[in-house]
Amino acid sequence: MSTQVIAVLSSLALYMLIIVGIGIYSSRFSRGTMEDYHMGSRDFRTIVLFSAVFGANISAVTLAGVPGGAYHVGWVMWPYFASSWAWATPLLFYTVGSRSWVLGQRFGYMTVAEVVGGRWKSPTLAVVISLMLIFYTVPYLMTGLLGAGRTLEALTEGFVTLNVGMVVVASAVLVYLLLGGMRGAAWVNTFQTGIFLVGAVAIFVVIAGALGGPAEATRRVMEDYPELMSRSRMPWQQFFSYGVIVALSPIVFPQLFMRLLTGRDPKTLKQTMCIYPVPAFLMMFLMATVGMWGRTAIPGLEGAESDAILPLLLIQFTPIWMMGLLGAAAFAAMMSTMDSQLLSVTTMIARDFLSRSRLKDASDATMVRISRVLVLVLTLLALVLGFLNPIGIIKIIEFALSGFACMLAPVLAALYWKRCTSQAALWSIVASQVCLWSFEMGLLPASWRFGFLSGLPAIVVGVVVLVAVTYITPVPQDEGTREYFAIFDKTTP
Repeated sequence: MSTQVIAVLSSLALYMLIIVGIGIYSSRFSRGTMEDYHMGSRDFRTIVLFSAVFGANISAVTLAGVPGGAYHVGWVMWPYFASSWAWATPLLFYTVGSRSWVLGQRFGYMTVAEVVGGRWKSPTLAVVISLMLIFYTVPYLMTGLLGAGRTLEALTEGFVTLNVGMVVVASAVLVYLLLGGMRGAAWVNTFQTGIFLVGAVAIFVVIAGALGGPAEATRRVMEDYPELMSRSRMPWQQFFSYGVIVALSPIVFPQLFMRLLTGRDPKTLKQTMCIYPVPAFLMMFLMATVGMWGRTAIPGLEGAESDAILPLLLIQFTPIWMMGLLGAAAFAAMMSTMDSQLLSVTTMIARDFLSRSRLKDASDATMVRISRVLVLVLTLLALVLGFLNPIGIIKIIEFALSGFACMLAPVLAALYWKRCTSQAALWSIVASQVCLWSFEMGLLPASWRFGFLSGLPAIVVGVVVLVAVTYITPVPQDEGTREYFAIFDKTTP
């Protein structure tokens, strides 16, 4: 075993011990209720809430997908992701999160399906929404395992294989999630957020220094691969599509939506949203730039091989002791999303399905035990999918993000449009998903997309159907709708 492998494994072991220790400590505050296990008793203050939300959104996409994409298409990967995401997403977090927080306080809602289905008292609509969100979250969850596994495999030069790396990371996440639930995950995320923010800056500085400074590293790219300094490898339609999709989808991520409801008060949510854009821009810029520099430093990577460009750069240009520490920063970012996704899918299954079954009268203690079993089962499912070693991370994310973005229109309508009907919300979801899948499976000709990603026309179709069906169907006259909006009139976060 080489000195490099020993350093990497030692750093990782120390990191794992710390996060498992945080999980064990958090379990001492557990109240044994569903509200506490899944929502942390809705008592998070600004720093913890920011870390929980930001950590849940900074995933393998940022530490593997963005550098890997920038390796092939260049600088444009930064605005590709951050042009609208870093500022529009926080606005949507507050637009949707503020009213959803009020509903969560009033009715105990935890999931997107409960908020939308509760608006029209429609179990069918709630089930459809939950199924769609689970379907898109599971492959997204798999990308965290893939990113972490590929990073560990690269840092140990193959001593730890991809599959073994995924098992190691999944096991650590399982421990603190099973013990601490949402509180354990949020406390661990607070530690992880600090680690990967500092680590991202350190990685940028170290790699830049090793390549002769930012100016010299960029000059080499301009000389050897000038196309990476322009948008020549990315049509404007694709660039625009991603700007829309990446901005609209995060608020519908189950793991982010749930965490927005865990704040102690509306002021905490506002402060979190004000902080969010700065580190968001910073992370994307640093990782995209390092990935682009990697093209000249380590040429020849093809396809999904570029997802490992960050650890490959660390191996080549950083001291052994530093490589392990910076590798831990990459793991922190990937694991902070994995835990939130596992818990959110478990919450949806428990709240949107099991609560409608014969288990609806089960005690909190029983449901918490079932929730822990579900966390274990979902982790095993994600591992099995990861073992199949599918296509690159960005390709998986493009599809998942499109599916999430198609769900936003019904959510906004439920919270803000009194005239909208349950039939309109349901048909909007069906139409947008059918459109998305038809393009992805080749049932509709690609020429009908006019160069845009499949998700953009699907979003447009969903909005058009939502409006059209709303005005075709009768105006909602039920008392439930009036009571629903009366809550917002009485409570202004």
